[in-house]
Amino acid sequence: MLKHMFLRPLAAFLILLCLAHSAAAQKDYRVDDFSPAYFGKIHLDDTTQVFSAGWVAIYSKKTQKQVLKVESEELALELHEGKVQSNIQQLPYGEQSLIISRDFNFDGRPDLAIEDGQNSCYHGPSFQVYLDSAGTLVLSPDFTRLAQEYCGMFSTDAKTKRLSVMTKSGCCWHEYSEFVVRRNAPFLVKRVEEDAMRFPLTQHTEEVWNGTRMLTTTKDYVELEDNVEIVCAFRLAENGKRVVLFAYDKTTLYYALLRPDNSAEFVFQSSETDDKPFVVRKAGSVTTLRFRNGPAIYAIQEAADGKMRVSVQSGTKARELTGAPGTKKGSLRGLLTAKLENVTHQP
Repeated sequence: MLKHMFLRPLAAFLILLCLAHSAAAQKDYRVDDFSPAYFGKIHLDDTTQVFSAGWVAIYSKKTQKQVLKVESEELALELHEGKVQSNIQQLPYGEQSLIISRDFNFDGRPDLAIEDGQNSCYHGPSFQVYLDSAGTLVLSPDFTRLAQEYCGMFSTDAKTKRLSVMTKSGCCWHEYSEFVVRRNAPFLVKRVEEDAMRFPLTQHTEEVWNGTRMLTTTKDYVELEDNVEIVCAFRLAENGKRVVLFAYDKTTLYYALLRPDNSAEFVFQSSETDDKPFVVRKAGSVTTLRFRNGPAIYAIQEAADGKMRVSVQSGTKARELTGAPGTKKGSLRGLLTAKLENVTHQP
């Protein structure tokens, strides 16, 4: 009996304590710095959490009435000296305000973007976009899509009248897109894809609107910096192209033929039938590296005086190219002692 009498007040006290904590964790903020016509209110259910359920509402300063309200399961709010600031856009991964006022469609009137959660890439902030239409804020599904399907809010450039977005997958794939505004909606005019999933090879694909259709160009590049050691490189006298033999991660040899703009015309690292396709040999004063690519046999030779030569034999056809004087860096002789997993040393 006494035990139950003691527990009842304790339970009531704990309930009141929880209610008090819950009330203390909830908070409303007023935002006045984004528009002469509107002010905002932000409500968070739990200010102790990084992401909190809540809502963002916009009110008319003239009538004091609510104009729109966006509810969310996950709002992320950063305070500046205890106050909320609008229009912060640290793209793509930094702070982004819950209320952003910009002229998104370049019609001379400020529009609004309201955070509705963390629905963009990698659990980043996403927004509902409202365009000003004769003094009325109207939800735009087309502009909203740009603030949902990429990384964070899109950026605007008033000079070029373009919108820009970015998205990614891991460390090695990125996509950048630019839009103009047509019929009050974003219209894609440029997309650039950087694919480094086969690093140190990177594929650059660019689509550009030419006024009638999208034109696509694709180029491959070789990243010659991170974990890459150039073994031997030289330019060809006949066409100015550059032959580069490099070791990636100190384990794998690559052969690359680069155009004058540094894009890759041909890159070879292995074949489907041979896990050690490169064969290096020193005969007399000449060091030779050979490999086969389909029916073609490549031979890169370095003479004792440092002169370089590349020959390609395919069936009865043969082609020989010489290295331009003064362009060689490194030496094939380094391969004679190097321990690379796809190189065989031939006596």
